[in-house]
Amino acid sequence: MIAFALCVLGIVLGLGVLTAIAGITVRAWAPAFDLQTMQAVAGHRDSTLTSIAGLVSDAGSFALLAPLSIALLLLRRWKRPADDIALAVIAAGSALLPIVVKVIVARPRPSLEQLSALKSLSFPSEHTTQAAAVYLTIAILLSKGLERHWRLLLVALAVVIGLAVAWSRVYLGVHYPTDVAAGLLLGWGWALLVFRWARPKLIEEQPAMGRTTHK
Repeated sequence: MIAFALCVLGIVLGLGVLTAIAGITVRAWAPAFDLQTMQAVAGHRDSTLTSIAGLVSDAGSFALLAPLSIALLLLRRWKRPADDIALAVIAAGSALLPIVVKVIVARPRPSLEQLSALKSLSFPSEHTTQAAAVYLTIAILLSKGLERHWRLLLVALAVVIGLAVAWSRVYLGVHYPTDVAAGLLLGWGWALLVFRWARPKLIEEQPAMGRTTHK
C-alpha cells in the first residue's frame, strides 16, 4: 500500500502543479476565443437546449457520481480489490484536485449571463474533471473480459459523456472553454495514471488484490 500511496501522491502533485501553471497562464493571457466562443454559444440558446444542458451537466455532479461509484463497488462485491480501490481513489481525487487548483489559480467565473448562477471559482471545471475521470474508469472496469470492439465502444461512450458535460458547462455560461478543456485533460490524466501506474503497485505488493475473488 505504501508504494501505491506514494504513486498517488506523486500523481496528485504532478497534475496539480501542471494544471495550476496552465490555469495561471490562461488567466494572465485571457485568450480572446474564450469570450468569443461563449458569446457565440449564448447567441444560439433555446429552451430545449437549455433543458438538455441542465440534465447533461448533472451527469458530472459529485452528488450523482459519488453514489454511482459506491453502487458499482457494492455490485462488484470486492471481487477485484485493486480495481475497486483505484475507482474509489479516482472518484475522490477527481472531486478534490480541481478544488485545490481553483484556489491556486483563482480565476473568476465568466461575466456573461449564467443560466446557473455560481459564485465559486472557474478553472478547472469540477463537473468536467469528475465526469471525465469517473466515467472513463467505470468504462475500463466494465470492459474487462469483453471483446475489443465492446471495450472500445464503452471507452468511446465515456469520452462522449465527458465531452457532453464540458459542452453543457460552457452552454450554461458557468465556465470558459479553457476551463472545461483543462477539466477533461485533468480528469482523463488522473484516471489513466492512477489506473495504469499506481494500481499495479497494489498488485505487486499483494498479488491477490489483482485476482478475481469468488464470493
